[in-house]
Amino acid sequence: MTHGGRRLRFVTWNIHSCIDHRGRYTPERTARVLRLLDPDVVALQEANLAADPADDRLLRALAPILPHWLFAPTHERGCLHRPGEVTGFGNLIASRWPIHPDDPLELSHVNREPRQALRARIDLPEGELHCWAVHLGLSLVERREQGRRLADALVQLPGSEPLLVAGDFNEWLPRARSLRVLHRELTRLPARRTFPAGRPLLPLDQIWIRGPLHARSLKAIRDPIVPRISDHLPLVADLALETR
Repeated sequence: MTHGGRRLRFVTWNIHSCIDHRGRYTPERTARVLRLLDPDVVALQEANLAADPADDRLLRALAPILPHWLFAPTHERGCLHRPGEVTGFGNLIASRWPIHPDDPLELSHVNREPRQALRARIDLPEGELHCWAVHLGLSLVERREQGRRLADALVQLPGSEPLLVAGDFNEWLPRARSLRVLHRELTRLPARRTFPAGRPLLPLDQIWIRGPLHARSLKAIRDPIVPRISDHLPLVADLALETR
């Protein structure tokens, strides 16, 4: 039996609503960084999209390399850069290949900011890749419950299918209780410090894999422009998808 493989570049990044260090809305600068990284798939947190996607500047700027996207806002909020307009706020997955949505996984905790896992199936030439984008809560109790919900959902997905779970976990301890249940279902790639972007100390942003996926490299991008447009560094994984 012979095995082939596809190389896949994946990026996860908390993009801070594309608000730069001077409070300006600069989605084109965010997209420029992503284009330079040349990803196949991205999972973005704190995306803040226009009510009409056709009018969204971030989606337009990403379209040349990542024309397919999925966005399901956790909630709506007003934005200073769009006076008088209510916009969606949440996770965004974008890809070179077509995306099929699965139902978002509700992760909200009572009296806390709404959260969910955005779940997608991406049509690679070799088959489907599952991709979940998450942004866990700020409180310890909240994250423990969210970890349990994620683990319960993972059990429902066949372990043989390629799966990426990535995002801002707001957790930095390697064996934190909120992550213990995930270690039973997934393999976490090595920790890389991503926050705060100007002087990264904590590995808040993480990538977990399962199935026929193998990590070739992982790095946090420390470019001088990044701290000017987000408080997190982008995390880039070069992966190999084993195929038969």
